[in-house]
Amino acid sequence: MLDKTHEGKWLLLTGITVHGKNRIREHGGVWLIEKVEGCRALLRSRELSKHRSPVFDRRWIDLPLDKNFNKEKIVCG
Repeated sequence: MLDKTHEGKWLLLTGITVHGKNRIREHGGVWLIEKVEGCRALLRSRELSKHRSPVFDRRWIDLPLDKNFNKEKIVCG
């Protein structure tokens, strides 16, 4: 389970659904944990988009389980 102590660390995600797998394909599997708030976490992609204008993606994921992503492990940048 992610908590405030994980903010600023990198998280390896894998996709579960087609939506999740597409996001991983577009932005990579390593995401920065920007904020943990209650039962969700705000993540920012490490890689810029490969298919659209070059921007980072930000998204909220549900904790402890998210329907689109598996949280695999904390990784070094």
